[in-house]
Amino acid sequence: MEMAHRNKGAHNQDSEELKQDQGASMLDRITQLVNETLALEKRIDAPFLSKEQVLLAIDRGRSEGGSVGRHWVLDPIDGTRGFVRGDQYAVALGLLDQGEVVVGVLGCPNLPTNLIGPEALVSPTESSIGCLFAARKGAGTTVKSIDGSIQPQKISVRNLEDPSLANFCESYESAHSMQNVTAEIAKILGVVSPPLRIDSQAKYGAMARGDAAIYLRFPHPGYREKIWDHAAGCIIIKEAGGLVLDAAGNPLDFSKGRYLDIASGIISTNPQLMPALLAAVQAALQKEHHHGERVHL
Repeated sequence: MEMAHRNKGAHNQDSEELKQDQGASMLDRITQLVNETLALEKRIDAPFLSKEQVLLAIDRGRSEGGSVGRHWVLDPIDGTRGFVRGDQYAVALGLLDQGEVVVGVLGCPNLPTNLIGPEALVSPTESSIGCLFAARKGAGTTVKSIDGSIQPQKISVRNLEDPSLANFCESYESAHSMQNVTAEIAKILGVVSPPLRIDSQAKYGAMARGDAAIYLRFPHPGYREKIWDHAAGCIIIKEAGGLVLDAAGNPLDFSKGRYLDIASGIISTNPQLMPALLAAVQAALQKEHHHGERVHL
């Protein structure tokens, strides 16, 4: 199995820079941290890794993914701006088997263990911080606290039929999603609750446990969706009883490589609300198109 890394632009993250003279000190530091981690995990029987072994491990991330074989998909810091602000971010890991996501894990170190949406029953001050979501095809979705104080519990998306009672989550940064489009969708649906804005795939985890009933993502024109930004979150929602589709109503296709290459955005909700959500999405996109925006239909 290989790993399709998170990367910047179209360039792979590999070991080439670390092999250069200017990367020598960084390679030394990485090797030290890897071996310190092995020691902390009490893997006494595991030999310390050499610099050459560390380079080989890094280069296993050169996989392009695709529809053949099994591939791990990792985003070590999903939601970089949230991480820098000390807000929400996630460590996201998914497993592709023949192009299908079959396992997903989301570590959300700053997400309270209690609900943070309209269904919240406990104030954040009474909650521990840090959630670990996990899902496996056919086995459902669970969440537990990262510190182990709360054992794994099965979770499910909110069971709503009336869209006016729903709320939606979206990206915290307006640069990451067209919030004018999501506001119009909410207006058409009659949603009155304010949006829940969260960085990273922590949105998927929060929605899977009922913090929000709808997830909306409409990147600005020209942006290409990467598989590592959605693989883990997608199966966590699906195994919690929800649907994740593109805005045209098609399931996300993770079998094409590093990119999803969808034109119209990503939406998620429960099966009961999905027909109304799809209709509202199309109406909102048509309105934006008529106003001269570059929105793909």
